[in-house]
Amino acid sequence: MLLLIPIAFISGILTIFSPCVLPILPIILASGIDGNTKRIKGTIFGLVFSFTITSLLLATFVRVLGIPADTVRLFAIALLVVFGISLVFPSLWQTVQITIEKYWHFQPKKREDGFVGGFLTGVSLGIVWTPCIGPVLAAVATLAAVSSFSFSTVLIALAYAIGTSIPLYYIAKGGSNFSRKLDFVKKENHKIRQIFGLIVLASALFIWTGADRALQAWTLSNLPVSWVQLPATFEKQLNMDSQLQILQKKKTVNKANSGEVAVKNVDLQNDFIGAKIQKEDFLQGCFGKDCIPSIDNPIFEAAIQADKWLQPNDRVFAINYGGILKAYPQRIMNWHEIVNDEINGAPVAVTFCPLCGSALAFERTVDGIITEFGVSGMLHNSDLVMYDRYEGNLWQQITGEAIVGFAARRNEKLKQVPIVTTTWKEWKKKHPETEVLSLDTGF
Repeated sequence: MLLLIPIAFISGILTIFSPCVLPILPIILASGIDGNTKRIKGTIFGLVFSFTITSLLLATFVRVLGIPADTVRLFAIALLVVFGISLVFPSLWQTVQITIEKYWHFQPKKREDGFVGGFLTGVSLGIVWTPCIGPVLAAVATLAAVSSFSFSTVLIALAYAIGTSIPLYYIAKGGSNFSRKLDFVKKENHKIRQIFGLIVLASALFIWTGADRALQAWTLSNLPVSWVQLPATFEKQLNMDSQLQILQKKKTVNKANSGEVAVKNVDLQNDFIGAKIQKEDFLQGCFGKDCIPSIDNPIFEAAIQADKWLQPNDRVFAINYGGILKAYPQRIMNWHEIVNDEINGAPVAVTFCPLCGSALAFERTVDGIITEFGVSGMLHNSDLVMYDRYEGNLWQQITGEAIVGFAARRNEKLKQVPIVTTTWKEWKKKHPETEVLSLDTGF
């Protein structure tokens, strides 16, 4: 298992070629724009610290606290906003310091936009950047989330984080060395700090709107596969599957009887024998299974109640199944992607991939067993990859086909349920008696 440590380190270095590095590059490059090397070091140290802790513990925190993974992402974005504002408007930060001193009798040090400020920025970036983990660290993170947390998993995650930090440090250092040669930087140091603050705020807005994910999807479609999948290709060439299987200590799946309901806390299938795709074809979209939580106990309300918060032109995904009418607003599906529902007595999974805009519904049966579906945390061709909570098979959302696991070897494909994409106004006009998925999602 010690072999995984240097492999994780090299994979971390190669992550610089991954599309998911693009959204954080402006902040990294600008961190030393005023020649402040302390801020560069602080940013890198913060990134390593946050990335290591978050990659191993995020899924556990999300599961224990019952909060959506995107809430943690939003918290990191908020930290970036606060730090950016403190740089752009230093007088506001001074006001905060005066308030703290007045009410808490605490005298803060002079506003720190050097190492400490960089460290806070790095911590935020580490949380936002966690989806960049490669296959080796993804397997280690899944293992830690399941409960097999050990000193070895920490070392592997730390090695990966240090590997990622090396090229990022030299990128920031290069930007700093270049800026030092400019007379404007020397004369207008205060304005340069404000420019850095604006870059931080712009990056926070970019990430908050989801534009970073759209950029990743575009690069995956337009850049050479050999480039964007370089870390995964490297790990495959070293035949890491056997090492990961030892680390993961795979569990056996107990067979249920046809027609029974089986919902288990399963590991994702990682055996690519009989798989429909190659391992390197996967991209880590977010951290671990259920990083985007599915809605498993949906609550519905009448159209008249939904009118209070749904706009006429809001998009909904609607189903008429056996005379039962239901609408699933996109504004909810954006944050959950899968709803495990029951319509007219039939188990149905309503799914939506925000990256490719595909909304599809399927019967929730795997090998004759009724189960639930969740978000695997992986993407294939920019499309959502689902997993079932019976065997842990991986499924392509846009086709409903099993692509990895027992179901893939059985050549299973989920039975589709008709679903339409329309506006709330049009659906309500035709079906005023419809039920609507409530904002009360339980999260």
